[in-house]
Amino acid sequence: MRTRRNPAPVIFALIAAVVAVTSWFWFRSVETPPWDRNTPSRHAEKSAGGKPPVTRQAEFTPFTFITYNVKNWLVSYQAPEKSAEAKAAIIGLLAGGKPDVIGLCEIGSEDDVKEIQAMLKAAGFDLPHIYHTGGEDLVRHLAIISRFPILSTERPDPRLRGLEQSMQRGILDATLDVGGRQVRFIGLHLKSKRTVPDFDQAGVRLAEAQHARRHIDGILEADPGAALVAYGDFNDTTRSHSTRTINGTYRTPGYLSHVHVRDSRGETWTHHYAVEDAYTRIDFVTVSAGLRRHVKKDKSRIIDDPDWVTASDHRPVLVRFE
Repeated sequence: MRTRRNPAPVIFALIAAVVAVTSWFWFRSVETPPWDRNTPSRHAEKSAGGKPPVTRQAEFTPFTFITYNVKNWLVSYQAPEKSAEAKAAIIGLLAGGKPDVIGLCEIGSEDDVKEIQAMLKAAGFDLPHIYHTGGEDLVRHLAIISRFPILSTERPDPRLRGLEQSMQRGILDATLDVGGRQVRFIGLHLKSKRTVPDFDQAGVRLAEAQHARRHIDGILEADPGAALVAYGDFNDTTRSHSTRTINGTYRTPGYLSHVHVRDSRGETWTHHYAVEDAYTRIDFVTVSAGLRRHVKKDKSRIIDDPDWVTASDHRPVLVRFE
């Protein structure tokens, strides 16, 4: 007598195979493509010529950004006049980086910015657009020099919540037209660690960082995909409370990522404090999620040409975006 086989295992095997194949195609259709893959979205509509439209990534205009504390390029009774040798060294360092946009800290008047602009042009780099701003300090300011047009600027209120002090250098906020794409630059120069009898320098620096972070939060809440660069002399190290405050909360949409750069010897310090013979990293470039994937780390660096000693007590930080 022939025994009849139970068809259930075969049926279940066939169903499982169908489900597996279907799932594979479904996941392939919805997964996020790698950022470095320069291919159009599967949802992109074709143009009249039969080719898909160019993606946002293909439209990105590459640019090189440098942030630099130029150490008292200004006129003040508190500091000696910047020597011609030091100025030439600064221009040499900047020109060697072939910048498209430069964020300056510790610059004096708008005429001082124009002097740097003119010297760069003589060196072969025409950056025709400038923005100069500051806070309560009437001597030391922030400035940006750009090859790209400046679309708009804002001057946030420098007054700090709950304190009698205001931000001495203010907040630079300039939106540039980089090849048809808006890139917003937030320049900062926070309170130094120099001890003063009137207040706690660390507390003021933290208050400045909180003030800047609230301004950044307002920008990113209005436009979560904004391409934003927050940069400058934070006057504290990577894990300090003030620096982490500027970064924001890790793994949230508004988090600003440090661009980790090194010099030609693999070192990461950007400032030499001669009084204590201390070398620390206090100059930073941070980027929003909208710009993170465009950072080219292998083309970004701390400029450590030998003339940095003559130029400033800081070393420039160069970041390449592509």
